[in-house]
Amino acid sequence: MDTYKAIRTLLIEQINSRNAHIDFNQAVQGLTYKQAGIKVEGVPHTIWELIEHIRMVQDDILEFCKNPDYEKLDWPQDYWPETVSPDSAEMLQEAILAVREGLEEMKAMVANPGYDLQAPFEHGDGQTLFREAMLFVDHNAYHIGQIVQIRRQLGSW
Repeated sequence: MDTYKAIRTLLIEQINSRNAHIDFNQAVQGLTYKQAGIKVEGVPHTIWELIEHIRMVQDDILEFCKNPDYEKLDWPQDYWPETVSPDSAEMLQEAILAVREGLEEMKAMVANPGYDLQAPFEHGDGQTLFREAMLFVDHNAYHIGQIVQIRRQLGSW
């Protein structure tokens, strides 16, 4: 196996969360929309806010990777939802589906040999697809852990 193929395979494994921790699907399995909006004392965000934050950040990273005319968002307001809970079960499921789609899109980009993992994006400050894929992994792992912790505190884990 050539080095780039091995690196792509390892990155995809990391995006899938198959090595050190549970994946997004496991973290949200069986979650109700009412649970998603419960504020736990001492915790700054609800599960809904975390799911939406993951989705928003993934969308932003993917947009940066694909769009040479990418425009930077404002931190933190453009990266967090305005509401603490979803309005319906459908709204929650749409957000969960969007996170899953973002994961699949990043995996497809990483798997595509047409994308050079180490070539800096012309519109960036030295960022590469490899770096952005690792940012996906790192960011998601952090917030998935928070989702699990909140579910434990709610007694739904």
